[in-house]
Amino acid sequence: MNTEIMLPVPELKQALGGLNKLIGRKTTLPVLGCLRVTRQKNGFVTLQGTDLDAFATYTFTNSQSGEPLDVLVPAEQLNKVLKCSNSKDVVALVREGKTTKLRYSLGGNPVHQPVNTLPVDEWPPAPEITADSSPLPPGFGEALKQAMQCCSEDPSRAVLRGACLDARNEKAHYIVGTNGRFLFSANSFNFAFKDAVIVPDSKFINGSGLLDSEPCFLAIQPGKKPSDAKQVSITNQQWQFVTREIEGQYPNWKQVVPEINSGWTILQLSAAAMAQMLTVLPNLPGTDGDNNTIRLRTGNKCVWVEGIGKDDKDWTSVAIADVTVTGKAKEISLNREYLLPALKFGLSELAILDELSPMVASRGGKRMVIMPVRPNGSAPTAEKPKPASTSVPPTPEAKPNAEEKESPMPKETPKPETAKSPEVSLLDLIEQVKESAKNLVRDLNGLTDAVKQAEKDRRTNEKELENARAVLKKLQQVQI
Repeated sequence: MNTEIMLPVPELKQALGGLNKLIGRKTTLPVLGCLRVTRQKNGFVTLQGTDLDAFATYTFTNSQSGEPLDVLVPAEQLNKVLKCSNSKDVVALVREGKTTKLRYSLGGNPVHQPVNTLPVDEWPPAPEITADSSPLPPGFGEALKQAMQCCSEDPSRAVLRGACLDARNEKAHYIVGTNGRFLFSANSFNFAFKDAVIVPDSKFINGSGLLDSEPCFLAIQPGKKPSDAKQVSITNQQWQFVTREIEGQYPNWKQVVPEINSGWTILQLSAAAMAQMLTVLPNLPGTDGDNNTIRLRTGNKCVWVEGIGKDDKDWTSVAIADVTVTGKAKEISLNREYLLPALKFGLSELAILDELSPMVASRGGKRMVIMPVRPNGSAPTAEKPKPASTSVPPTPEAKPNAEEKESPMPKETPKPETAKSPEVSLLDLIEQVKESAKNLVRDLNGLTDAVKQAEKDRRTNEKELENARAVLKKLQQVQI
């Protein structure tokens, strides 16, 4: 009996556009280079891909009559077929006994191409999600993608390599991302769980369109054992994405977010000013330095953005007009790679305390804390943030919501660090303390080994001395 699954090219293009970002081109296992095509009992067809840590499933819009079918198809083969097909074509997956073929049109002629498939039982089992799903509020998708653009790529900082859905404060829930040098947070959310869940950074989430359509739903599946990692499921009408959380304790990020008071200078940037800064910042001198340093100086009705190269004797300044400045004249040096995402995210209010304290960029319920570069300092190249969208949001300023007011930021402004590095980071100091503790343990272990060896040598010497005394007594008893 012949069995066919019809794959309309427009939907196949959408499905492969997302799944290609998950499975990658190079895989260690042949089965991970395949996609699982399934026609379920209800007639709906799904296309699934995995990298073992995460599973993404696309469901085609229309159901199809026919017997249930399950087959693995190499993703590379489907991608090649898609390239030579137009939007009006339909790609058919034909199963004839143990043989599978792809039927499509090439240059107006029908083609039946054999598929080098693998046994379906080699496909890794996807996690079963039985937990209740809750709808996500508008703006969740944008905030999650922005947080992931700010998370770390350092393999030694596992808990920072994803965005944290932080529900530890029942009055205000947040999405947070940080790489230890700058921190992004967004509130106004109400998650249907407690504690915090770290969602791994994923190219699929950022590029599949999963979070571009609403409504979306979130489910947190507990592990079978208390020690097992949770599974995070995000779904919309077409997609389901399931990934394992990053295990570990997310840092207490709120302690590095200062409270803005009357001592701060506030800059309100118009849409024109933000667009001008987005153009000026990448082109100012100073990109040849370790920290991509730029300097902001405030005036009465403008702000000067300045850069200086390694061989330059003076700063190159550009005046940004259409800026409302409230407070005293201030200046601060920053890594431009950290300021650019804040502007691209539409954070149009900049708050500056002094040149050694972090700058806070905000708009509505979104904030970004950017650690400064110490004047005349030098430091190793900092971790670069990921590329962000270049679109600038509309100009009206949103007021902080009630939820944010109920969860005020810490009242104490963090004191500037005394480390030699020009970029201040509380997380870096924590890592340094951990490393110092490790060194101390190693030193103690070395001292313990030395004491044990000395004790062993003492016992050996005592035994040799006893042997010498015994020989001496025997010699004394000898008569000539």
